[in-house]
Formats: sequence, structure tokens, C-alpha cells
Amino acid sequence: MKAFAVFLILLGVLAFLGVFGFMNLTFGFIIGIFFGILFCFEGIRELVGRKLIGVGSLLFGIFLFMRAFKLFGINASFSQLFLGFVASYLIGIGLQIFFGKKFIHIKKEWFND
Repeated sequence: MKAFAVFLILLGVLAFLGVFGFMNLTFGFIIGIFFGILFCFEGIRELVGRKLIGVGSLLFGIFLFMRAFKLFGINASFSQLFLGFVASYLIGIGLQIFFGKKFIHIKKEWFND
């Protein structure tokens, strides 16, 4: 939780630097980075809990980062963002249904020598 607090403080400092003209930051960029990090953390948390639906969250977080930094020429509108959100979660749900509980299933017998 302290790491998230430090992130929020840094985000606030960057926002003030943008307001005073020291950096060229927009509100959309800051929101994109904020939600990109939230979706990535949620995706990693779900994957650690052995739920493949976290792939959808991770994909959408990466998509938000690529949009915020305009990587690969991505400049998505709101409808494209929404479609990316739906598509990424459809992929995660499909993987979860397809693999079920077989994904990263470790048996205790493997470690008993």
C-alpha cells in the first residue's frame, strides 16, 4: 500500500509540473498511466492467484500504456478504448474457460521425495 501512496505522490508532483509548464503533461496522459498501472497490477494479482482472466486485465493495462506514450502510433478514441477493454477481457475469459483449473496447477506429490 505504501508503494501505491508513493505512486500517487509522484503522479501529483508530475501533474503540478505540467500545470506550471515544466513538463508537457495532459490530464488524459496522467489518467492513462494511472489506469494502466491499476489494470496491470490487477492482472498480475489474478495471474498469481492462478486465474487466467488476469490476462485480460494485463493486456488492457499494456494497451493503455501504449496509448499514453503513443507507442506504435496508437492514438485510440473512446470507442476504440472500450472495444480494446472488451476484447482483452474476452481473451482472458476464453483462456480461463479453455484451460480451467489446469493452468499452473502444482501437485504436492511433485515435491515429496
